[in-house]
Amino acid sequence: MSVTKDDVLAYLAAHPTFLTDNQGFLRDHNITLGANHTAPNVIHVTDRIAQRARDDARKAEAETHSLLTVAAENMLHWQELHLATLGFLACNNLQGFAQMVDEELPLIFGLAGSRLIMPKETALAEAEQLGFLVLPEDEITALCQADTIYMGPPPDQGSGLFSCPTASMAIMKLPDQLEPPIRGSALVLAGRRPDSFEADKGRTLLIHLAEMVGVCLLSLIEAS
Repeated sequence: MSVTKDDVLAYLAAHPTFLTDNQGFLRDHNITLGANHTAPNVIHVTDRIAQRARDDARKAEAETHSLLTVAAENMLHWQELHLATLGFLACNNLQGFAQMVDEELPLIFGLAGSRLIMPKETALAEAEQLGFLVLPEDEITALCQADTIYMGPPPDQGSGLFSCPTASMAIMKLPDQLEPPIRGSALVLAGRRPDSFEADKGRTLLIHLAEMVGVCLLSLIEAS
């Protein structure tokens, strides 16, 4: 059985207090009344419902697109990590490892640059010749802001780490469980955009990257 507009008007005429008794329901459902609440013919429900349906559809479409975009980005980043892992595993000496950090890693991840920092107190004798940056251990700790991973705007202490413009930085300590000079060292990535590194997206990936870099570097040091 279908309900016509005349049926609705007849019901409202027979129940004159319906509108005033249900103001909360009407407000919750975005149903607008005219100035004269006793004139039911000024209620415009259909357009409101249709507009709300269109708005909900657009919102659902945007959310689905956002989820798909995030999934695609995550898959791409893990593929990049896989390529980086293969590159580091292929290094057979410290010179190749240093080249992988300075030249190949930025290309793989689309970075402005990357540097490996070793603590002055335990650094390799040839660290600077290889292209690694050597800093006092307390300065490295300050760069990381006493955290395992820092992601965000370039910290004040990091302004001189790169010659190229840097919009953001990710600074990861290499695994503490490994022997010096791995322990205390840090990998620094320079982003091209302010949002290149976001804590809610890339933290797990960067942890894996730091672990992989530390293990590969340790194996090369032991082999040499």
